[in-house]
Amino acid sequence: MKKISEIIVRKRKIVFIVYALAAVLCAVGIFKCTINYDMSKYLPDNSSVKEGMEIMSDEFGDSSAITVMFDDLNETEQLQRQEELSKIDNVQSVVYMQNDETYQKDGHSKYMVNISADTYSKASREVLNEIKDKYGDDAYVSGAVVDNDKMVDSLVGDLPVIAVIAVVIIFTILFILCDSWAEPFIFMGCIGAAILLNMGTNALLPSISFMTFSVGALLQLGLSMDYSIMLMNRYAQEKKKYASHEEAMINALTNSFAPISGSSVTTIVGLLALVFMKFKIGQDMGVVLAKGVFLSLVCIFTLLPGVIVSLDKLIEKSRKKSLNIPMRRVMRFVTKAGAVILPAAIILACASYVSKDDVKVGFLKMFDNKDQTYIEECFGLDNQTVLLYKNTEDPENIRTYIEWLEQRDDVNSVQDYSNTLGVSCSPAEIAAQFGFEKEKAEMMFKMAGKDTMTSSEFLSTACEALSHAGGSEEQIAQLKAAQAVIEENSRQMLGRDYNRMVISIRHESEGDSSFNAIGELIDKADENLSEDYYYVGDSVMGKEMNDGFKKELNFVTLLTIIAIFVVVLLTFRSVLSSAILVIVIQSAVYITTSFTVQIGFTVNYIALILVQCILMGATIDYGILFTCNYMEERKSKDKKQAVGDAMNRSIKTILTSSLILMGCCLTTGLLMTQKAISQTTTMIAVGTAISVFMVVFVLPVILYFTDKLAIKQFGKKK
Repeated sequence: MKKISEIIVRKRKIVFIVYALAAVLCAVGIFKCTINYDMSKYLPDNSSVKEGMEIMSDEFGDSSAITVMFDDLNETEQLQRQEELSKIDNVQSVVYMQNDETYQKDGHSKYMVNISADTYSKASREVLNEIKDKYGDDAYVSGAVVDNDKMVDSLVGDLPVIAVIAVVIIFTILFILCDSWAEPFIFMGCIGAAILLNMGTNALLPSISFMTFSVGALLQLGLSMDYSIMLMNRYAQEKKKYASHEEAMINALTNSFAPISGSSVTTIVGLLALVFMKFKIGQDMGVVLAKGVFLSLVCIFTLLPGVIVSLDKLIEKSRKKSLNIPMRRVMRFVTKAGAVILPAAIILACASYVSKDDVKVGFLKMFDNKDQTYIEECFGLDNQTVLLYKNTEDPENIRTYIEWLEQRDDVNSVQDYSNTLGVSCSPAEIAAQFGFEKEKAEMMFKMAGKDTMTSSEFLSTACEALSHAGGSEEQIAQLKAAQAVIEENSRQMLGRDYNRMVISIRHESEGDSSFNAIGELIDKADENLSEDYYYVGDSVMGKEMNDGFKKELNFVTLLTIIAIFVVVLLTFRSVLSSAILVIVIQSAVYITTSFTVQIGFTVNYIALILVQCILMGATIDYGILFTCNYMEERKSKDKKQAVGDAMNRSIKTILTSSLILMGCCLTTGLLMTQKAISQTTTMIAVGTAISVFMVVFVLPVILYFTDKLAIKQFGKKK
């Protein structure tokens, strides 16, 4: 390691050139990175919803929809709006029925704008933007396309503001806690280079999720800043021994390699546990975040040493007093109150473990949309779910299933070809539907030799009859246009191998009532349908995720605990010491989760899993640092004095690292309008604070009481 350190320090100009070239390439790579907003892409390969979505796309093509509502339109304006909306590019159809309360109620007019493009496509956003531009605040809009548009806008609008505020907060923390005015700029420059490398190399991946893109840089900054501080502190110690700055840095780099790399390994291992999630968002976030921490480590070992040596004079000239936090008296109080603190901590941890499963978990909702709330107040909940069933399914089974659905109080409507366009009507019904005289309609039925006909059959017969009878071109054109609309709508219901049924239920998109209702619909389909079928929709996806979430979380938790325990065990070679550290930090995770239960906070599922992996991987470093210092102090001091001196040596690094992580996360949590990201970062901030509390006030008590057993392998004690 010393030879490598010599090359890094003495050949630092070459290192600078390499980083400059890499920075240019990665800056270009950032713009080549593909950001994915479609969470369904991360469903497991064996997901029924994912398979159903693929079949639906193959059978019916890409499609999406926007719900648009207007207030106080007269009858002429109502139909005019439908026509205007239908003329927008990429709009496939606009569903609106003037005499149906589903679409016209108490002065409110609701239109379902169907788009011939994917929800997350540019074309769908252009349709939405044209509606907004044309009607402004008069149009109330909701749907997945609207949510995606808000998501894109939040990343573009929120992230720059969040980044600026976070950087100001971090600089403030570093200025208070660093020994030189120059150090914060050096640290931020080095980590900034690592962030640039990480974001640029993301272009090598097929895509990264919007969540990873949003939190990746700030989490990388918060998780790896302490490595820079550890190297700088070691360099300051080595300068007292060596006159040459280069020699001091070579020895600092050599001697700090093990503790810094050991500290980073726990974080990387914790993040890599995400890769083993069945829901592939874990792979996305785990790879990018672990890569970011690793690249930070590389920059600390290769770039930072040369920068520090080159700017040593500036560092010395800008020396200042840093905040000093004496901890000996605090630790004396902690050890004296240990008989109370330890039982209280155990009770709190156990109670938190019991209550953690009561946390309210969210899977789908990313934004609070005021327009959607208003539309639902006017028309009620309209949660649409799609059933894809084989077109060879027995029609009687479909009829029975539809009858059962229509009898449910929580079902708004069921739209299937068999009960809409495929319904055979009498002459009187057809005449009322198309504005024909009853006698003419009856005559056309006789011409076709049928007592009943579908709308499409009647229009075809009518067009042919009028053509032979010399009907007006305008009337024939109107009939053909109506027939074209019906045929297009039929194509959206009848596929090559599967038919599509749209079911609207009166439930929120997620939650127990929604998931229970979807479960009942699926169970009844199992009972009624004899061939393959698939349920598709946000609520179905949410139910599928909810059904496997606890198992997924428990698996990731267990994997993280085992992996980090092994890493800590290799560091301390003491089962008891390693177990103590893991238990303390895992207790902090449970307390964090329980805290959200007590305040009634609904937490996005990603937040819970990330909190587990990040807190266990990152904040256990604080415990490792204190434990190492305690063991070193115990070689020459009694345990009371050793606890105080060890915390004195540790507190500054613990506070610097934790405050930066909390600063990054709280800034994002408070300012980000996107719920999943906001909840995730807020929980990490709260969890970090709880972890610091456990390390500062509970871990010293445990080590104090288990002194002889925990550190017996570290030599003679006083």
